[in-house]
Amino acid sequence: MREEVDYAEAIETFKSDPTIKLEPWAMSVDHLKLTISGIPGTPYEGGKFVFEIKFPENYPFHPPYGYCHTLIWHPNIDSSIPPGKINICLDLINPDLVGKVDASTGASGWTPSKTLTNIVEALKGQIHCEPPFFNPADPLNFEAGEQVNQHPDKFEAKAKEWTKKYAMQ
Repeated sequence: MREEVDYAEAIETFKSDPTIKLEPWAMSVDHLKLTISGIPGTPYEGGKFVFEIKFPENYPFHPPYGYCHTLIWHPNIDSSIPPGKINICLDLINPDLVGKVDASTGASGWTPSKTLTNIVEALKGQIHCEPPFFNPADPLNFEAGEQVNQHPDKFEAKAKEWTKKYAMQ
């Protein structure tokens, strides 16, 4: 089963990374809980951000469902979108971009050669504010994206406030 192979690969890849915790959501590796810790130097420092990753029946031909459960002020994650829909702006997990490449950015959608490790790396990049994954030029949360570009101090203050309020327990 490809899900089991990808899960084992991701566990091995991130076993020494203190910012990543990957575990089954329930009893099966086709439904996962990913927790990413914010790092120093980012507005998400000290926060723990929980993502749900669920493999579809037609995996690896279609991408896993991804959802951020932790409220976060982020240009590429929109906490106002309810569960059941994707609230993460990431070409890699966008079901409408399977097999496609964005000519302007070079970002590519899901292909069967991509793995869970690719998804974890991309989500980690979003939380750790690493381009191209942290991409305020292509926001899902337009207000946060606009703030990053026009008022970065206000963005950082609000992102830190939300991190303290919703991601620290």
